[in-house]
Amino acid sequence: MKPIKIKAIDAFDFLSKKVNSHLIDTRSDVEWKTTGIPDLSSINKEANLIKWGPVLDQTFFEQYKKFLLNSFNQKDSLFFICRSGSRSLMAAKFAIVFGFEHCFNIYDGFDNENNQNWKKNLPVKII
Repeated sequence: MKPIKIKAIDAFDFLSKKVNSHLIDTRSDVEWKTTGIPDLSSINKEANLIKWGPVLDQTFFEQYKKFLLNSFNQKDSLFFICRSGSRSLMAAKFAIVFGFEHCFNIYDGFDNENNQNWKKNLPVKII
């Protein structure tokens, strides 16, 4: 099974309609502070922030797996986002390995250099 590719605007629409759906932002704390995070307050949700650092070792993946299993049901729909769609794709692939069935990669990213990214088209808040 592979993550499903989805545009940011379509992910927001899905998140707004499906109760058991969640957005997981896999960027760094520096990115969150400098460019903001997805603002889901209009749909009564919050983005889940997972610091995706430069070192991805066994300890990181154990903590990542524990976070997912403690935070979500394996049948929930999980939408992963990063700046450009690369880290989020990796995060979604690992979520599938951890037993999550409905994983989506927001391939146009949060602030990728395209006109379809989250920051240009959807609500953002500064933290």
